[in-house]
Amino acid sequence: MAPFRDEDAVAVKILEQPWQGEKVHQIRTGKIKPAFGMKEPSAIFKHIRTGPIKVTTLGFEGDEHAYEFHGGPEKALLQYSSAHYTRWKQELPQSEDLFVTGGFGENIVAENANERNMCIGDVVRIGNVVAQVCEPRQPCYKLNHRFQVKDMAKRSQDMFRTGWFYRILQPGTIQAGDEMELLERPNPEWTVAKVQYYLYHDMKNEDAMKTLVEIKELGAEPRGIFLNRLKKQYEDHSGRLGGVAMDIWTEYRLAEKKRETPRIASLVFEAIEPQQNPEPVLPGSHIRLRLGGKLVRAYSVVSGDSNRFELAVALSETSRGGSHYIHNRLKLDDVLQVGKITSSFPLAVDADNHIFVAGGIGITAFIASAQHCRRMGYSYHLHYLVRNSEDIALREYLAEFGEDVTIYDKSAGKTFDTKDVMKKVNDRAHVYCCGSERLQKAVTDTAASIGMSPANLHFEQFEVPTSGDPFTAELADSGKTVEVQGEKTLLDALREAGLDVPSSCEAGNCGTCRVVVKSGRIEHRGTGLMEDEKASAMLSCVSRGVGTIVLEL
Repeated sequence: MAPFRDEDAVAVKILEQPWQGEKVHQIRTGKIKPAFGMKEPSAIFKHIRTGPIKVTTLGFEGDEHAYEFHGGPEKALLQYSSAHYTRWKQELPQSEDLFVTGGFGENIVAENANERNMCIGDVVRIGNVVAQVCEPRQPCYKLNHRFQVKDMAKRSQDMFRTGWFYRILQPGTIQAGDEMELLERPNPEWTVAKVQYYLYHDMKNEDAMKTLVEIKELGAEPRGIFLNRLKKQYEDHSGRLGGVAMDIWTEYRLAEKKRETPRIASLVFEAIEPQQNPEPVLPGSHIRLRLGGKLVRAYSVVSGDSNRFELAVALSETSRGGSHYIHNRLKLDDVLQVGKITSSFPLAVDADNHIFVAGGIGITAFIASAQHCRRMGYSYHLHYLVRNSEDIALREYLAEFGEDVTIYDKSAGKTFDTKDVMKKVNDRAHVYCCGSERLQKAVTDTAASIGMSPANLHFEQFEVPTSGDPFTAELADSGKTVEVQGEKTLLDALREAGLDVPSSCEAGNCGTCRVVVKSGRIEHRGTGLMEDEKASAMLSCVSRGVGTIVLEL
């Protein structure tokens, strides 16, 4: 067999070190939901589970698969080596913030087991579950979208960093911290990576294929591929790897920049290479900007299309990079790398009436939505709350909405009465709010008091308070202790201590900066965690500990 490709000798030597066992770092499961702005849903976004999780012959209880062929007895559990993420960050720095543990949709997170030291047929005890390695994961194009790299699926399979599936021989439970122990190795010469070599590289080696189809522990899917090849029937991998065409990072020029208010600047970006058929900005769209170095920020798109679009950004008094860069360093004709325009805060399709409540810079989340409602003839109203008339931004757009917009100027005595507005809506109306935590709480409390369904409420935060009482974070893995001062975020304190914690929005929305909490009380802020995740994780950019907390870092 030819040598494995695209890995340096030192890395290969480390990966090929014999494996007998280790501890499970994390257990993850996920629900099916829309992803990447595509029609096809996905369950790739898996969140950390705590405590013993039941395992059946179909996998973890509560784990879902968007398509039947993504699961089944021979794809019960997916494991991925967390050691791979460091290499991915080095090789693809443009997507460094996305290469975080769990990114490949794995159920079991551990470090040392990998494709080069795990073999087909390995019987492994995990907690009180007995599982058997049966086949490599065949990556699909959704990894391209997940990591914003056009050929990510092909890269992962070519470099033998895909993960592998287990079948379950003995059901039971698994939890983080459980021991993994190798019980049997019937095929020591057939590592997962070696099978992948014949799946994707030496695809016409009949001697190897004749041997592989006789390995009784090999999963039915790869066995079927090898049997077909022996019949001279070769599969086409292009659809699996390429999937839906995608745009990753594209260069845009800053064409216009003007002062909307003392705190808000509007910016118009134009594509360096315009598309013949540009994509329109959909309701609730956002876009990611690379602002130099590792600084990546997401902003709501006000209007436009993929050739020319407008943003409006407020200068935050507590800015640690994003808004400060845009207001003070970004100049006309500067060229930035920009991600794909993605609709992450869409309109509810079953609503008869759309009520938008925007506080300050939160207006940027609703201009495109209100324009869409006006074009389609939908019933809507935009409520815009400002401190004074000087804070009113994007006036030319507001003028389009006529009587369908109300501006509340607090300095002029015109205040927003949450209950008065919401008691007029029926059960077919949906309310969308983007503003301060205080405003969102007022909307939430009022909705509860009038019996409005939580399913009809939609929130997006643009800034979350990050200061508070000082606290101490003990880092269990490294043995370090980090003191977090009142005006500092945990994210900043961890970075100052030498830890490379990824982040993106730094406003508590995206969840990129989450860290695992082993013990301690957390004051949760932001919207980037599901309720059942808050028992074991926190957002390091906005949330705070109380007293002393212990982190898995």
